This record gives sequence, C-alpha cells and structure tokens, in this order.
Amino acid sequence: MSIAGNLLSDNVSSMETDVSGWTALVNAGNLAKGTGGTDGSANLLWKATAAGDCQVGLVTRVAVTPGSTYLSFASIWGPVNGAQSRLEIRWYNSGGTLLSTVQGPLVTVATPQWAQNAASGVAPATAATALVVLRATATAAAQTWFADRVFLGLMPSPATGNLFDFLTQSVEVDGSAWTAPVNASMSLMLNGVEWFQALRATSVAAGDVQVYNANRPAVAAGTEYIGYAMVQPSTSGLTQKVELWWYDSGGTKLSESSATWIPATGAWTRCAVIATAPAGAASARLVLRPTATAASQQWAYDKMVLAPTSALGQAGNILGYNAADIEQDASGWTVTGGVGSQSTAVVYNGAYALKMVADGTGDMEVSLTVPVPVTPKMGYRFTPGLIRPAGAANYTTRIDWLDASGTVVRTRSQDWGGSTGFWLYGPMGDLAPSNAATMRVAVVFESLSAGDTWYMDNVYAGLGGLTVLAVPAGGGGVSLTVRGLTTGGPSWKWTLSRLGADGSATPVRGWTADLVEQATTGDVAVVTDYEAPLGIPVAWRVRSHDPAGSASISYTTDPLTLTGEVTDAWLTDVQLPARSVAATVGVPLPDWQRSARQGAYSVKGRPRPVVISDVRSSRTGTLSLVTETEEERDALWWVLETGNTLLIKWPVNFTEPDMYVQVADVTEAHITANAEHSDRTWTLALTEVDRPIGGIIGSPDRTWQTVKDAGPDWSTAVGGATTWLDVFTGVVGS
Repeated sequence: MSIAGNLLSDNVSSMETDVSGWTALVNAGNLAKGTGGTDGSANLLWKATAAGDCQVGLVTRVAVTPGSTYLSFASIWGPVNGAQSRLEIRWYNSGGTLLSTVQGPLVTVATPQWAQNAASGVAPATAATALVVLRATATAAAQTWFADRVFLGLMPSPATGNLFDFLTQSVEVDGSAWTAPVNASMSLMLNGVEWFQALRATSVAAGDVQVYNANRPAVAAGTEYIGYAMVQPSTSGLTQKVELWWYDSGGTKLSESSATWIPATGAWTRCAVIATAPAGAASARLVLRPTATAASQQWAYDKMVLAPTSALGQAGNILGYNAADIEQDASGWTVTGGVGSQSTAVVYNGAYALKMVADGTGDMEVSLTVPVPVTPKMGYRFTPGLIRPAGAANYTTRIDWLDASGTVVRTRSQDWGGSTGFWLYGPMGDLAPSNAATMRVAVVFESLSAGDTWYMDNVYAGLGGLTVLAVPAGGGGVSLTVRGLTTGGPSWKWTLSRLGADGSATPVRGWTADLVEQATTGDVAVVTDYEAPLGIPVAWRVRSHDPAGSASISYTTDPLTLTGEVTDAWLTDVQLPARSVAATVGVPLPDWQRSARQGAYSVKGRPRPVVISDVRSSRTGTLSLVTETEEERDALWWVLETGNTLLIKWPVNFTEPDMYVQVADVTEAHITANAEHSDRTWTLALTEVDRPIGGIIGSPDRTWQTVKDAGPDWSTAVGGATTWLDVFTGVVGS
C-alpha cells in the first residue's frame, strides 16, 4: 500500500515484488522476500551472520533538501523475547561523503512481534541524499529478522491549528512528548488511527488515570481552545475525561476544563473538550484522564490535538465552537418536537454533527440554548448547515433579537428548500434592532412525522448577511446601505425597491439608473432615496437572485416614516438632489385641471356630433409658495432655474399624492411694497409628468468639506476619480 509522501517506491517500501531495493551492510545476509507483514503479503527477510549488531539499508540513497525535516519509520519483527532494533537516517553530501546520522530510539519487544522503529531529523546544510538503515541486535548467528512498511519523507504537518508538532500529535517515533504520572504505565502500539502508531496507557490499579503532554504550549487568555484525542479503550463502559489544564506564566495551575465521554471498544472515538482560557492563562496541558475499574485496563490514544477553535471554525463566527460544530456534545442546542443528539452518521466538518429526530407531535424546532451578544444596528448572518437524508428538504431559519432583560423585541424568518441528500446552506441576514442585546438563532422543520431525521453541522452566525439599513438623510431623503450582496455568489444580480403601504414596489434610483438587475461588483452598495414620501411608513427590499436558476434571497427593512412639516413641501430634482428645497405652501391651494383631448364633428343628416377623443391630459395647476428670508428665496431659485423635472412631496397632512412636475412660468412677488422686507409669494405653473429616467448626480449634503474629510491628503480624497464630476457625486474617491 502506498503511503502519501513516501520518497521510497512501493516495492522498496513493501517488498511486494522483490527485495532488490535493499542490501546487507553489516553482519547480515540471505536477503529474501518473506511472507506476511504489516503492509501487503510480503516483507523483507534477512539473517544475522553472527550475534551482535546487524544492518541492512537501501541500495540507492534518496535525494533530500537541505534544511528540511524528514521522518522515517519501518515495521521490524523482533524474533525473540527482548529483541532490540532501531532505525537510522544517514545524511550524505553530493560527493557521497557521510555527514551525520540521525538515530531513532532503541525499540525492545517483550515477545516476538512487530514494532515500529522510527527516526526524524533535519537534513544538514550540505546534505544531498539520505540512506535509511535498519539495525537489529541479533542474539545468535542465522537469526531471522523481518521488516515491512518502510517510509522516508518530509515531516507531515500536524492537524490544522494544532499547537503540538506532528510527532507529539501522532507518536510515530516515540512517546517522549507524553507522560503518565498517575496510576498508569505508558507504551506504544502498532494500531494508529491516522498513521501507524499510537500511545497506550495501562492502569496500575483501579482509580484515576492521567496521561498528558510533557511540555505545555503557550495559550492566550480569553481565547477558545479545543483539546481532543482519538480514544480506544480495552473495556467497555469506562469513563473517559478529556481536560484542559490552564497555567499562568510562572507555571502555577489556575484551573481545569473538563468533558466526560464513554467511548466504545473496538473503534476509535474522538473525545474532545472545548473551553476558553481563563484570565492569566499562559500555557496549557491536554489531559487524557480515564477512570479505571481494575488494574491492567488499557486505553489507546492517537491524533492528540490542542488548537484554538478560530483555526478550525468559520472566520467571524460568534457562536462558540461547540455550538457551531457540535464537537464536545449537543448542549449548545435545544430541540423541541423531537430529540437531538451528537452523531457521527452524517458529518460535514470535524467528527460530529447534531442529529435531530422528530417525535411526530408537530413541528420540530432547534434553537440556540444560550443567546449570543450582538451590537445594535449591525447586520448579522445566520447560516446553518443542514441535510435530510430522505423526505422533503424544506425548513425555516429564524433570528430572535432579545433586549437586556431577555425579552424578544423582534423576530425575522426565512423559508428555504432544497434537494434531499445534499448539505443546504440558506444564508439569512438581519439587522440587530437598536435595543437588541443578544441574538438567538433557530431552525424550524414543519409537519414532520415521527422518526423523520435531519442533521445540522458547520453553523455560522456573525456579522454579514444580506441587509438594508435605512436612515433619514439630508434633502428629504433616506440613506440606504445594502450589505451582503456577495452572499449568494458573484454571478447573482440584485434589485432594490421601495415598498408602499399598499404593497407596491418601486425601483430605487441609483447612480446611473434604477437599481434593477444590478451586477454584483462588491459586497456593499450605498444610495440615497430622495423619492420616498413623507409622513407614511415606507420599507425597502433588496432581492438577490441567481439568473441561471430559481434560487434567491431577500431582505426587507422595518418601516420608516420620514418626518415633515405640516405646511412645508419638498421640491426635489431627483436626478440632481443637491437642488432640493423645503418651502411653505401658500394659498390658494392648487386647483387641478385635466384637459380633454377630443374633437366634435358635425355629420350631415345627424343631429348629434361624432366625438373623437384620446386619454385625458395630466394635471395642470398653479402652486403658491411663501418664503421669508433671502436664503429661502435663493434656495428656491437654485432648484427652479435648471428647468429640470421636479418631485413635489407634499406636507404630511395633505391629501395630495406626491407628483413629478414640469414647472413653467414662475412669478416671485413682494408681499408688501416695502423693499426692506424679504418676504415673497410665489406662483409656479405646474404640469404633471412621468417619473424621469436616469440616475442620481451628487447629494444635497455633500460639500468640499466632505471630500476633504475623506482622506489625509488630496491624493487620497480624490483617488480613483477621473473627473471633477466624479468627485462631486462621490461615486469614487470618497
């Protein structure tokens, strides 16, 4: 069997064809292909010429890289009680001169059996090749030895994030990185779970047994860690604790974090503990602590890991690692309408997932047991990994926002569906309300029968998600910040709409046109809606969808009511909203006229004419306005003088609908004949027109000070702009 990373050929490693890759070096001969072994059906056989040290080695040295760390191991059969063997790596320069030798530990077998011999070391600066040598101490002439499964390769990397090196993690050379100070003896065994060798602890008597790492790796206080090991006990029903012991910088033990398991016999079980390093913690031990019920009970341990959970989970996840990946137990989640348990049956990440089996009483719900803290007015994303092996894969995600007293202040939900047998990831987003202190996430499965089963794993909750933040802005507008546009994927398109009280949707005007079917070019989009009405609740919805399919996600804001004066109307150039003004409506109020478009034709011999008509014209009328100061007068002229189409947003108590108008003749009249008075009355001849097309240029509250504040120097402030119009609009460079 090939071993990943082995620099030796399969035949040199396992001798399945012949033993041509090996040669006698010292006090050895009769090399031949033996039967049986630890890898395949053949092995390397050799005989000692006489008692004493006998050596066999590779025929051809292997090229190595100076400065790199290498690992070599082999299975060697000790033919008699107390037989001893070891492995060496010999380094040679390009001229074939021996530079140095790395020698593995002396391995002694109590009875005739296979044992792993190994060595590791760094290739010297001038090394070009390496030779693997197998050494045995023969007790008699013609004594037969066997070897199999020989490896030479770069030192494997430890598990992701592991603070232990590979040899501490997998004990492939020896067990010197571990100690058994309490009620146990320690040895090695050829029964590894990830490679070929494992640690074995044997109880001296009934009671507490302790095995832990001899050297303590550094940890950071306040950081969450996971400690775990693959465990295989010799006796069923035994309690296995996995603990993290925390130490301060002076080596004083501060506290312990513990998790209890009962691993089964005949299989490897990953037993873990997840905990946060306490204040003052500077180092830690991973403690494997079973409880023996008698002497001579054994536990095999392999793949020992101590790692910060940030290296294993999704970046930015505010859920604890046990809630996100269910690696210690199922306590992070509460299941109603069913039973939840930790399971290895269907797993996305790590070793476990949450298995949920419906009890048939109705809907089944899984919710976070302990809500997590959040920051008000920030957007959060909830994305659980879910799979249903059989049956309709429909579910609903939900976010509950709680205030400081634990009372739910708002709930949002999103329905999802997908294919059975596939992991589903519905990314729901929402904005934390202003009074939110914590967030509780949940998934609801509707109308399940007893025994219906779902699995959950790799759960994420954190900043992000598709959301829209709507806040009042200058010029009678609403600033809209859309985040999470890349949630669906870079090929998805998005649309931003304003929702009226009657449910109607109107596209929001963007920088170039209405924001409909926009390409996803970034995660965030910011625009101000100057066409939202005053005095009535309005909401905004962003919808992102996959143009190639039916998948979509959307988010709708809470209703927002723009305040307005009871006598002031907004006149806004919606394409150039810097030209916006609020002015007092005077009397008389407009009397609207809608002219007929028709002609009456008298027909000979008929008393009644034939009338040909078309649709009636739009409204026309005269608007009266009042200004008091010179500044108000100048501001009104600033809006009117372009001749552009304007939007009139009426005072909040008016029954007039907002309208787009073209202003014809304008009269500015003095209220009194006294020239010192700045009061004016205005008459504007209006014709109602359709909503203009096009995008927004600039904003009413963007000034040169805004540009200046955008960076420490002009180069930064206007960076990316190709014209002064770009700087003015703020599309780039700010």
